[in-house]
Parts: sequence; structure tokens; C-alpha cells
Amino acid sequence: MKTIKISRNTLLVVAGMVLGGCASAPKVIVDVTEQLPSQPVDRVMVYETEDSVPAVARPIGKVKVTDGGMTPTYNCLYSNMLSLAVRKTAESGGNALHIDEHRTPNVASTCHRIWGTMYLLPDTMANGNAPSAISRLEEKHDEELLAVAQNQSQRRAKMFDNPRDIVKVNVGPSWITSEIETYDKTYKNETGFGFGIDYQHLWRSGIGFGINYVYHTTSFDDEFDAKMHYIGPSLVGSIKLGTKWRMDAAVGVGYSVYREKYNWTGAESESNIGAMFQFGIEHMISKRIGLGVQFNSMTMRMKRPDGIDTEKYDFYGIKRLDAQLGLRIYL
Repeated sequence: MKTIKISRNTLLVVAGMVLGGCASAPKVIVDVTEQLPSQPVDRVMVYETEDSVPAVARPIGKVKVTDGGMTPTYNCLYSNMLSLAVRKTAESGGNALHIDEHRTPNVASTCHRIWGTMYLLPDTMANGNAPSAISRLEEKHDEELLAVAQNQSQRRAKMFDNPRDIVKVNVGPSWITSEIETYDKTYKNETGFGFGIDYQHLWRSGIGFGINYVYHTTSFDDEFDAKMHYIGPSLVGSIKLGTKWRMDAAVGVGYSVYREKYNWTGAESESNIGAMFQFGIEHMISKRIGLGVQFNSMTMRMKRPDGIDTEKYDFYGIKRLDAQLGLRIYL
């Protein structure tokens, strides 16, 4: 028979970790059949699922320790859940706990879950003398915490294991989503062509900086052609989605130029500060090459001409959306 006697200090520390967290704690449910004075926590004996409880043991109720919902992983370790069950056994007047069922983490819950029966043993059987058992439990608790920490560290390392320097070349359709009004017509959602080149440098944290150039051209019937250029720095964030997939996003403020060339005569242009947002997903084909899809959102505020209806146009300028495919080069 394998028994484990848990020290009072171990229980208090572990239970304090569980109950003192800001997030949801495990849920402990007790159903007692008789009211008894509480017992010292360090006198409770634990019988594993395959162990037999002595015939002289008197059952006094059931205890269940389960996921409280959104419970942090470190609160769900087996040693933590077992400590809560033992503590409740002592509070209920028992000095022995048999683990009837132990469910390991799965899709239903990230927690270890314990169902047990609480017993009262004669004092002569519950004294215990197992410092090695206490050591095993403490060692197991430390091993579990270390394993969780290592697993989280490895997952984080994989998540942010990005190439350090990346060049992206993208082409694809582009839409001006803001209204453009001429003397006889109003245009909206005009489709054009977009092209872009981006450079990104990423640190080990997955955060970095970039330099972005984006070009757009559109023809408005037989009236005029429009071109738009943007260049500027950006703040970049990126994570790995598995071993071959990568996702990134960037936000930047830079210099933007909008130019209209009329078919009958002349041209006009205006420059101003522009804002850009990018979101992309890519597949890393090899250590040096990848393919990806990227979406750009561009905004450029322009000087409002006299006579423009301020109630109709609270924003006067160009808003654009790009959907592009492209090549990734990992330097």
C-alpha cells in the first residue's frame, strides 16, 4: 500500500498559492455525512486510487476538486489539487483520504481533477512517520512547477522564433474606399493596383521596427488617373503559428503623396502625413524564402477646398485598402 502524509506547511503554502491568485481558483465541493471536529492537516493519510483503505476506516463524506473555470495552469497541478482535497478532509474531521478518481488535463479542462472519499481512522493508524513521502510530494510539486515553466518557456521561444531580418515584396488589388468628388460625379470604392516593399527587423521578443513603401494607382473613367505613394517607419509585432507559419502586424506614420493627372490638361498633387496599418500571414517555404498574404489600410488627410460640405465630409482625404500577395526573403 502506498500512503502519502502531507505536512501542514506544505499544504498551507500550496493552498495559499491556489486561493490567493487573481484568476479563478479550483472549485472544492464537500458532502459530509456527519459533523466531526476538524483534524490536524498533517495527520491526513492519502490512499491512491489503486490502494485499499483499512477495514476499520469509517467513511464520513465525499470531496471533489475540479476546475473553477479559466483556472491558471500553475493552480491546476496535481499536488495543488490534492492539497486542497486533503485540507478539506481535515476541516471535515477526517484523517484519511482515498482518491476514487483522478482525471488528468484534457480538452475539457487544463486542470487535474480529483474525486475522493474522506475517512476517519483510529489515531494509532494515522500518526504516520513518512518524511520521505513528504519529500516525494514536495519534489513532485517542484518537478511539476519546473515542467510547466520549461514548457511555457519552450512554447514562448517557438512562438517568437522569427527570422531577424525580412524583406517583403507584395502586389495585388487596391481600393480607394473614401469618396472622390469631381464637378459632375462622385467616385467611391474605386479599384486599382497596389505594390509594396517592406523591410522588418525583429528582436527575440517578437517586437521590431520596419520601413514601408506602398504605391497605388487608379484610373477614374476618362477623367483622370490617380497615384499615391507612402513611405515611413513602423512598429512591428510578429509570432510564429507552428513551425512554418508566421503572422505579423505593423502600424506606422509616414510621408504620403497623392497625385492626380488629368486627361485633358495638367496635374495636381498634395502631400501630407499618412497613417498605415498592415496585417499579414505567411508560409515559410524554406529558411530563406516564404510566401504570404498581406492587407494594408492607408489614410491620408488632405486640405479641404472651399465649398466642400463639412457636414457630409467630416473627414476629407484618401482612405485605401489593399489585399496583396507576395514574396518573403529572410536575410
